Amino acid sequence: MTRQLGGMQPSVSGVAGRWPAVSDSRWVHLLLLALPFVVVIVGWHGLSHSFNAFQGADESVHYGIVRVVAHQWPRPWLSGYGAWSGPLVYWLLATLALPFGGSMVAVRLIVCAFSWGTCATAYVLFRDRLQARPPDALALAMLLAISPFFFGQSFHVLTDNPTWFFVVLGLERALAYVQRPSLARLAGFAACLAVATLMRQVTLWLLAPGLVALLSVPLPRRRRVAGLCLLALALVPLAALLVYWGGPLPPVPGGAASPTPFAAVHRMRNLLLSLGVVGSYAVLMLPSGEIATWWRRLRRDRAWLAVLALPAAAALALLALGVLGTITSFLGLVSRVPFPQLAGSSLLWWVLIPLGSAAVAGLLATRLPDVRSRLLMSALLGMLLSTMANVRWYERYADFPVLLAFAGLALVAGVTLSRIDRERWLLTGLVSIAAFFWFV
Repeated sequence: MTRQLGGMQPSVSGVAGRWPAVSDSRWVHLLLLALPFVVVIVGWHGLSHSFNAFQGADESVHYGIVRVVAHQWPRPWLSGYGAWSGPLVYWLLATLALPFGGSMVAVRLIVCAFSWGTCATAYVLFRDRLQARPPDALALAMLLAISPFFFGQSFHVLTDNPTWFFVVLGLERALAYVQRPSLARLAGFAACLAVATLMRQVTLWLLAPGLVALLSVPLPRRRRVAGLCLLALALVPLAALLVYWGGPLPPVPGGAASPTPFAAVHRMRNLLLSLGVVGSYAVLMLPSGEIATWWRRLRRDRAWLAVLALPAAAALALLALGVLGTITSFLGLVSRVPFPQLAGSSLLWWVLIPLGSAAVAGLLATRLPDVRSRLLMSALLGMLLSTMANVRWYERYADFPVLLAFAGLALVAGVTLSRIDRERWLLTGLVSIAAFFWFV
C-alpha cells in the first residue's frame, strides 16, 4: 500500500472505490495523460496545420537547423547556427526524425512525444518518489501537461520540451537515489544532467539537486567521492562545448557572440520576474493547511514575521527603484492581463513578486529538514539563480520548473491535502486551458 504523508487522505471518489484496479492503474493514468495531446493532434489534422503559441514563430528557425543537421547526419552542428539552445537538441530531433523523412510534421510529433514523456515521468516522480495517491499524481502530472507554455510548445518544433524531459527524468533519478542510494541511480541522474546541459546550458541548475541528493544520504567516504566524480564527469561535455564556443552562447553566424548591455542591466529584473511566477504558483499550489499554519504563526512569532516580511520588503524596494522598468507583453502571460500599471509595470507583478519572495523564505525556513523538500527547494533556487544568466527573460523559461517544484512540494508538505487544495489545482488547470486558447 502507498505510504501516506500527514495522515489519512480523503477517499478518491465513488468510481474509484468501485473500480480501484482501473482508477489506480498506472497504464490507464499514462494513457489519460496522452489525451490532451491526442485531442490537439487530431484537431489539427495530425499537426499538418500550425496554430499560434507563445513564441511559436521561432519554429521556422529551429526546424531549419534540424534540417541542416539531418542533411549532415551523424555530424552535429556545433556553432554558428543562429540560436541559443545547445547543439544536442537539434541532433536528437534530427536523428529521431530521419526514419520519417525529416518532415516538419514528423519533428512536431517527436516533440509532442517528448512532451507526453515528460508528463509521464513526472507522474512516476509524484507517485513513486513522493508517495502521492495515484489520482493526485495523475492530477498534478495533467496540470504540467496543460500548463500555459508547456502545452502550446508541445506541437511545434521548439527546443523547450525535449529539454524538460531530461530535467524531469534527472529529478526523478535524484529522488530515487535518495530513496535507495545506488551508483546506477546516480549515474542515471548524471547522464540526464549531461544531456540537459548540452540541450540548454542554463539547466546547469540541475546539478544543485544532484549534490543535495548525494550529500543527504549516509555513505562511506569512498562512495561519496566516487559520486562527486560522477557528477563532475557529467559536466565535462558542457565544459568542452563552452571552451569550443569561447563563452556561454554559440557564436552567431559570421562572428563571435558578445555580451550586450541588455544582458548586464537586467540580471536582477530576471530574478524578480521569476519570483513573480513563484508567487503565482505559491498561491495556487501550496496546501491550505500549510498556509493556515504560517498565518497562525504570524500572529504570535515576530521572528517568523521577519522571515516573511523582510524578503517581501526588499522586493518592493527594488520594484520602487524601477528595476523592472517597462514590462511589455513579449515577456509572457502576466503582462498580457489587463491591469492597472505602476512605474510601467502591471500591479500584478507588484503583488506576485513580494509574495514569491516571502514564499521562498518561508519554505527555506520550514522545509529543509525533509530531504525530499530539500532536494526540490535546491532545484527551485538553482532555477531562480540561473535566470540571471540568461540574456533575456521569458515567462516560459520559469513557468514549467516552478510548477513542477510546487507540485512536488505540495505532496511532501506534511499536511493532509484537502478538498480546497484540489479545487485550486482545478482552477490552475482551467486558467491554463484558457491561456492556451488565448494564445491560439
